[in-house]
Amino acid sequence: MYNQIIEKLENDNLKPFDIDHLSADQSGIFADLQGYISEGLKTPGHHVAVIEGAAGTGKSVLLTKLFKNIRRGMKDPDSPYQGLKTVFTVNHPELLKVYQEMGARYRDLYKKDYVRPTSLINSALKTDSHYDVVLIDEGHLLLSKREPYIRFFQDNQLTEIIKLAKVVVVVFDFQQVIQGKMFWNEKLLNQVLTPYDHRIFPMNFQYRMEANASVSTWIDNFVTGKLSPLPADQGDYDLGIFERADALFETIKARNQQGGLARVLATTGFQRRADGAHHVVLDGFDLPWDEFDAQVKTWPNRPESINQVGSIYTVQGFDLNYAGVLLSPAFEYDVKTDRMIVNPTKVTHKEIYKKNPNLTDADAIAQAKTDFMYNALNILAKRGKKGLYLKAADPDLNNRLLELQAQAK
Repeated sequence: MYNQIIEKLENDNLKPFDIDHLSADQSGIFADLQGYISEGLKTPGHHVAVIEGAAGTGKSVLLTKLFKNIRRGMKDPDSPYQGLKTVFTVNHPELLKVYQEMGARYRDLYKKDYVRPTSLINSALKTDSHYDVVLIDEGHLLLSKREPYIRFFQDNQLTEIIKLAKVVVVVFDFQQVIQGKMFWNEKLLNQVLTPYDHRIFPMNFQYRMEANASVSTWIDNFVTGKLSPLPADQGDYDLGIFERADALFETIKARNQQGGLARVLATTGFQRRADGAHHVVLDGFDLPWDEFDAQVKTWPNRPESINQVGSIYTVQGFDLNYAGVLLSPAFEYDVKTDRMIVNPTKVTHKEIYKKNPNLTDADAIAQAKTDFMYNALNILAKRGKKGLYLKAADPDLNNRLLELQAQAK
């Protein structure tokens, strides 16, 4: 299971995002998007293009190429983008680093073209500014409630951005909704979009994971709690369950030595170490959590991160070669249903359960608490292009996963 050899890859922040040659599927959507933007610029009112796709479909790649094309066309008298006022926004500090590096590195782009949503909204209101085209990556991370602590005083960031722009292009993936203050579902998105002309651009394909259909299906099922025997035929992908976390870490280190970009990741739910240190401790494994760092290199691309535990806050939107995912005690095994379930009382990062006025029904709140955790696991489990290794802190869940590995078919 662990005998693959991979070539060393350059740890470049921009490499996974800045891809000139799109697939046939991506190229078709790209052409349709450009057509929609061109028509929207000529038509009264506000217009919203929503790119919907799961993790690994290349949404950020598409958005990157689109923004470069728009910026390049601003100086072309024959382009529909000539003279436009544009901006790119993302509510993710690690991804913002990548985009601002693009702005510093490439012609026709500037660091100031990339901003956080709250900064964009507040600056535009202060100066009475408006835009022709606004691009939004990771739209599912936009705030859907007011957050005075970070100086957002309105009710919904997407609504406020639409008011500022002639055309908005926004990326959405409901399976990456991970916090109450950023709660989104199809109903809420439709409520926001209904007053405006809008169109959905679905991306129903997978480009990150180099996995065959049986492996992809197993992972898709697993991140929603469904358990089944592991596929016997894994193709070139490496999917494995570990008995111990320290053994998983040794394999990740070996993979990182071979080809780079192999990291340990974990879900919330691990208690602090006995001495109060913010570490993940499991079996013989004991490493600190990741922390936000102002340096230009993103967390996955920093050599020292091999000795840290990554989270949704540092890997969402990024590629790894191999992901070793530790499931916290919040993920349990339910023997009656033979499913993996979420125990919200064991979630340690309570910030994700912040109240939202769009989420008031008791049953819906309970479901959201489960969904946030499954969605976080979905994000982590689909980071690895070449492999995924799993270890659950709950003994019953890990034993069941080991049994399912032994029953591979």
